[in-house]
Amino acid sequence: MPGANTQFSIAVHVLAAIAHFNGTFTSEHLAGSVNANPVFVKRILVKLSKANLVDSTVGKSGGYALARDPESISLLDIYSAVTPPEPFAIHTYPARGDCVVSRNIKDVLGEVRAEAQVVLEGELRRTSLADVVAKIRARPI
Repeated sequence: MPGANTQFSIAVHVLAAIAHFNGTFTSEHLAGSVNANPVFVKRILVKLSKANLVDSTVGKSGGYALARDPESISLLDIYSAVTPPEPFAIHTYPARGDCVVSRNIKDVLGEVRAEAQVVLEGELRRTSLADVVAKIRARPI
């Protein structure tokens, strides 16, 4: 089974760090918080910049800062920015005409997948980056 895509959780992590500390940070600094490769984190930050979730500045004091208030950034905004794969893939083996399961499983699973995606996106839409930061701040140090 292929590994899970971690871009969404890393994107939320770096945005929560920027929001929590309310500042401008380099990709190297943010990668340190994630404890991940700075090049990988930079690729995610580029996607977040293209989605207008972060502003980037160049130069000696450059880095990444939030482009909007954390209250106005939903987890769905972040999820959409990093375009993760669908919840699960449906196999591409040809259907057998003599088997009712084989003839129908792809359509049925396609419907389940679509419904799961709607539920996931609804939950992500209801949660803001500010909500995530508030939950982090509420935890013991």
